[in-house]
Amino acid sequence: MRRHARAAVLRSCEVASKKRPPQRDVVVANRRTRSGLFASSSSSSSSSNSADVCVAIGSNLGAKDEEGGGGGGEEESNASSSRFQHFHTALRLLEERGFQIKKLAGVYESKPMDTLIENQPKFLNSAVVLGHPREWSILECLKKMKDIEREMGRDVHNTDKGPRVIDLDILFSEKEPMVRYDPPSFSYEKFWLEVPHRRIKERAFVLAPIADLTEKMDFDKNGDVSITMANQMTAMAKLWRKKEKKVLQTTNFEGNEDDVLLQRVVPFKRNMKLEPYEKRSRIMGVLNVTPDSFSDGGVFNTSVSTALRRAEQLVDEGARIIDVGGQSTRPGASRVSAADEIARVAPVLKAICERFKNDPRNVAVSVDTFYGEVVKAADEIGVDIINDVSGGDWDAEMLSAVANTKVPLAYILSHQRGSPDIMDENASYEIGSVAKTVGDEISSQFFQKILPSHISAWRCWIDPGFGFAKSEGQCVELLSDLQEVRASLARNGCGGLAQAPMLVGMSRKRFVGNMIVDEKGEDVPKETRDIASAAAAVVALMNGANAIRAHDVKLHAGVARVADAVATSKSKTNS
Repeated sequence: MRRHARAAVLRSCEVASKKRPPQRDVVVANRRTRSGLFASSSSSSSSSNSADVCVAIGSNLGAKDEEGGGGGGEEESNASSSRFQHFHTALRLLEERGFQIKKLAGVYESKPMDTLIENQPKFLNSAVVLGHPREWSILECLKKMKDIEREMGRDVHNTDKGPRVIDLDILFSEKEPMVRYDPPSFSYEKFWLEVPHRRIKERAFVLAPIADLTEKMDFDKNGDVSITMANQMTAMAKLWRKKEKKVLQTTNFEGNEDDVLLQRVVPFKRNMKLEPYEKRSRIMGVLNVTPDSFSDGGVFNTSVSTALRRAEQLVDEGARIIDVGGQSTRPGASRVSAADEIARVAPVLKAICERFKNDPRNVAVSVDTFYGEVVKAADEIGVDIINDVSGGDWDAEMLSAVANTKVPLAYILSHQRGSPDIMDENASYEIGSVAKTVGDEISSQFFQKILPSHISAWRCWIDPGFGFAKSEGQCVELLSDLQEVRASLARNGCGGLAQAPMLVGMSRKRFVGNMIVDEKGEDVPKETRDIASAAAAVVALMNGANAIRAHDVKLHAGVARVADAVATSKSKTNS
């Protein structure tokens, strides 16, 4: 243990605690299973048989690469296609060895640092809070993680900071918050262990995920010790907040991505090449192959060729996601069976996936469904994104199907309260609390159903569900306070989910049209709501949304470019 490090952390905790603001009590509806992750070590040890560790995770090699080799060319492509899968393999192996996955940070891509090996592929980086039996020592935890690294193909004796399939580093420990072992007593003699990890402060790709995992920014003085895992993480999160805007400076779409040191990324296409999403809004073009959708039902369901021509038009106008739906989810809509939905969407999905498989515009294909059987069929066809308006609630097989896709596809987790035939009856919110309640209920859904189904936060996008169990006035309030959805997710301990891409679907909905009613007060026809929809989209993009679901793609693509330009300029002037 280094005395000067201990003293420095003690001083920072002492100073910050004098200015500690009153804490807000957060209660999420029906949350029953989560314990306080960041209680002090002394208080949690008496009430729990488990302890927590915070672990950094990284990878920059694909399945076909070998450690020690350079990147570029084919190697870069291989790395792009499987780093994300390595992350999920590591999660599975951690659970198999007795760890509990409690919380995940966002996923970041960074250039290799501190290495003499040139031309390495970029790293994916994240962090995870793991629970483990309290009787395990920190060395036992480390040994299990080194076993996982070795099982996944890493040479655990290679310490040259070269490329690696997986890297698991213990950053903090609740049970042993400040400790050093040199060398450990087990067979990997070359390894030492120091907690907190000695190089956290100088590594932005570690600080950023730690901040995702730290929902409170004040120091905790409960218990007998002021040096705790909670306070250590808070100190590092505070340090990151000072650096964040400068480090996360990103180029615009025309810029050179290789110049970006660190950026948040998410799964986009099934080739698992993760992509940045902040300040580069994407338009999801709507393609309904239904007879009864509220806006375009009966228009594009006449033949596969008609639907394909519409998809090509949407892409030409600026869509980078084509969302294919075979069932109307408008309020009051009747449900069709999974078999009927597959009959509608499967031929269209096949044609669109084949058409855009190698398109240089990098178009993703999404299936809009709440049926597990439809997900299975779409996965076999080759879709990239699963857009689930039900949050996994309307079909018992849905979340299992999502969890078991061939590769970990992006999953859009939406807010709703009941199926279309009853959702209007559930539009009850306290005035001024719609956005907070939406965030609270997405949090509850995530912890109670999504995470237990083994769908990681790394895969998730979020959708606040405009029009789903929300009145017109409540939709307007949600739009005006959209940032509160993310704030609520963060307060509820959702980690990286609070930073996940946000999709909003407001196009041509009644509440949008009624914001521009004339003096007669008559409803605006859906065909003339596009200008209002685009205006609402700008508001959403300036308040935290990253993707817009739209019918008039050309119009929305134009306003999205304006919003991105403003956001990019603002980030430069504020850095």
